[in-house]
Amino acid sequence: MDKFFFPATAGVALLSLLLLAPATRAQDATGKIAGNVTDASGGVVPRATIVVTNLDTKASKQTVTDRQGFYQVLQLPIGYYEVSAEAAGFSKVIARPHSPLEINQTLRVDLALELGTARTLITVEGHAGNVETEDNTVGGTVTGQAIFELPLNGRDTLDLLKTQPGVTPTNPDSTAAGNYSIGGGRTDSVTYLLDGGLNNDLLDNSAIVDPNPDAVAEFRVLESTYSAEYGRNAGGIVSVVTKSGTNQLHGTAYDYVRNDYFDANDFFSNQQNLPRAILKRNQYGATFGGPVVIPHVVNGRNKLFFFFPIRARSKRKCSLKVRCRPTRPPKLRGISRKRSMAGPILMSSSSLQPIPTTRPTPCWLARVSSILQKCLVRGICGWSGPRLAL
Repeated sequence: MDKFFFPATAGVALLSLLLLAPATRAQDATGKIAGNVTDASGGVVPRATIVVTNLDTKASKQTVTDRQGFYQVLQLPIGYYEVSAEAAGFSKVIARPHSPLEINQTLRVDLALELGTARTLITVEGHAGNVETEDNTVGGTVTGQAIFELPLNGRDTLDLLKTQPGVTPTNPDSTAAGNYSIGGGRTDSVTYLLDGGLNNDLLDNSAIVDPNPDAVAEFRVLESTYSAEYGRNAGGIVSVVTKSGTNQLHGTAYDYVRNDYFDANDFFSNQQNLPRAILKRNQYGATFGGPVVIPHVVNGRNKLFFFFPIRARSKRKCSLKVRCRPTRPPKLRGISRKRSMAGPILMSSSSLQPIPTTRPTPCWLARVSSILQKCLVRGICGWSGPRLAL
């Protein structure tokens, strides 16, 4: 029986770690909603029932107010919410803030109850203040709408860090690790989080996974005075949260194109009468999400969802490099100094022969045609076939 003791113990330990993992995360990519419940005269209403409901997934959490009429609901996923309050002898009140709940944010929603029967329903379109009064953390948020609308060359989500105040890219001449400095901190002291999990490379402390921009719901940059749960590094926090499915099926499809037909020729190619360099780059993909529904087996509405992004890239590039032989300049009498496109030509007084120098001359059109033919027909153009990334 002893030979079965270790595998059984290891299995139980592994199962325990898997079950306890969601509860032991150090950093949460969530927010909280808090506020006070009062009556028409401004007095507090204790023991009022508060229900917070996500408008996209219909997932809800319930709590009650304390003796001072205060409530708070913790660890809420980002998104739009509805907050309802009801108490004995008061009408039920529903508030729907215009602003969504963001990462590491405390969204304050105060509710005022009015006397009335239990069946009376009053809907209030609440508006959260633009000034953060609950948390002293200095930072900013880039929402999914900004990620979708802002131009993003290369489709790198973290490039949008440059839009936040206090964030500067690494100096190319610096040998320090890391890509960005936040609030004047070290570039190798930035903590990257992905859905609450650590996303730092242990070697250079850079980000490991850079998710598809179409799969990112939002990301938040914490510059200073953040809470102790983000205590790994002092150089700032970048917390990225990916999208989730909702109760409705939804999806997108896209193709970002870079093509030489849309480009102008550069100065040096025009100077040598060369055509534009060939560039055909496509970044395409799709996203799809919704509830997990298997007829007669699983009905995931309001509780179980999926979201699947996929992207690919293809690139074909061909640059022309033409080498021209210098021609022999004409013989001149006496000592002279002439300047060509490549620099001066020095003449010897004894032999009246020019000292050899390189001097560019116009290239023949046949030579350019030959290079183009080899480049296109024989496949010299660089080709990067489709590359898939989830």
